[in-house]
Amino acid sequence: MIFEHIYIIGEGKVAINCKKIAEKFFNREIIFIQNSKQNELDAFFNQIKNSFIISANNFYIFKKECIKNNFIVNYHNSLLPDHKGCNAHIWSIWYDDEKSGITWHKVDENIDSGDIIIQKEIIIKKQTTALQLLQKQQNLAIQSFEECLQQIYNHSKLKIQSKNGLYHNKNSLPNNGLLDISWDRKKIINFLLAMDNGKLTNKAKINISNQTLTIIFYEINEKYIKLTLENDIILKIIKE
Repeated sequence: MIFEHIYIIGEGKVAINCKKIAEKFFNREIIFIQNSKQNELDAFFNQIKNSFIISANNFYIFKKECIKNNFIVNYHNSLLPDHKGCNAHIWSIWYDDEKSGITWHKVDENIDSGDIIIQKEIIIKKQTTALQLLQKQQNLAIQSFEECLQQIYNHSKLKIQSKNGLYHNKNSLPNNGLLDISWDRKKIINFLLAMDNGKLTNKAKINISNQTLTIIFYEINEKYIKLTLENDIILKIIKE
């Protein structure tokens, strides 16, 4: 497995740690590509050939020419083909999935549809938030990356993805980020946990008396669900 160059594009701890792992594995320099303007990235990636590209927490979509001329591997935070696209951890919680995980896959001309190199599962425990799941996924992606490289190095047979699975756009959120008080208790809890994503996405909101208010904090117990809204408004939801 000889590549002219090895590149990594992405952000955050997954990209940083995968760069270190790849440098140790290949015993050579890995070139870090900073996220830039779309046309600049297109111009750069479309002119390289015979290279290995690592995509880790990366939102750039590789074009046909680059995919054809290089080997590109991508990290996705779900068990593909489930929850393709963005914010897969949010959708796993919202859909009450019993398990989630991570996938390292080869990039093809569609989004998150390439052949699977390796997958690792995570059991979703009761009251796991989206942010907690994301952190577990990021750690697992780092822990499994060397195995991914070894599979590629050994020319291991890749798994072809089925065509099933939902796709989620970057700006999509469960019910557009709006809690519906008519939902049953389980659905309300799933929504609050799914929208508990730190500063990575907008906070959940709720309509009260013709006002749309942000949910600042929530508390879940056996008797009720307590919401602290903006303007110091407290709302208790009692559901059987």
